[in-house]
Amino acid sequence: MKLKHGRVASRCKFEAAIHIVITGASSGLGAALAHFYAAAGVILSLAGRDLARLQTVAAGCRARGAEVAYEVVDVTDAAGMDRWLRTRDTACGVDLLIANAGIGGIGAIAPDNGEAGDLARQIIEINVIGVLNTVTPLLPRLVGRRRGHVAIVSSLAGFLGLPDAPSYCASKAAVRIYAEALRRRLAPHGVRVTAISPGFVDTPMSATLPFIQPWLWPADRAARHIAAGLARGKQEIVFPWQLHLAVRFAALLPTAIIDRVLIRRSLQGHHS
Repeated sequence: MKLKHGRVASRCKFEAAIHIVITGASSGLGAALAHFYAAAGVILSLAGRDLARLQTVAAGCRARGAEVAYEVVDVTDAAGMDRWLRTRDTACGVDLLIANAGIGGIGAIAPDNGEAGDLARQIIEINVIGVLNTVTPLLPRLVGRRRGHVAIVSSLAGFLGLPDAPSYCASKAAVRIYAEALRRRLAPHGVRVTAISPGFVDTPMSATLPFIQPWLWPADRAARHIAAGLARGKQEIVFPWQLHLAVRFAALLPTAIIDRVLIRRSLQGHHS
């Protein structure tokens, strides 16, 4: 069976194969997760938008013994995602689906209130609709098999509205709550769902942020931590604990106080 760009799709050659799907696998956390999971007896289905980088990740995973199929597909393409995911699941039933693809976005503070409409819509489309396009095609199959694990990558930014990134925070809050609700809906059917909310991870996306990133984790460390949590069947994976504690504390403060703190921090960041 041939896929676009001449790639040969994996077949479930042996019953013990573990099939893992990762979106946003061409760089950053997605690439780190792919490399972590790459091993003999593992089938990786990787999706991304950058062919050259995706090929590099696939080659590295194959060198570790994994069987790899990859596809250049945009998560906002509902029909394309549906077709690709069903094809991969038909080739070999998916065990773990990691909806990782996403983008960031920092809106400049300006008199016109800052965040461009085009950017805001793009963030919501990729980070929210893209997750739905990744998760929903396989749900009937996972439920039918009464097994499988869905992991949805949110962010600690989804716990608190930051003035620098309104749409990004909203998108990550949306998919975190979606994962929470989906977990409760699918648990009786034998399907696990985990919400993953990292803090700052050293990726090309975080490199564009114009401010200090406390407790910044290397991508490979984040991937190891996520994989360990998924292996334990954790319902929620949030890290680092220091930033999680700080965000949780901030959410408990009176609105007027946290507003003043975050607005001042944002203004200082943009004038530094």
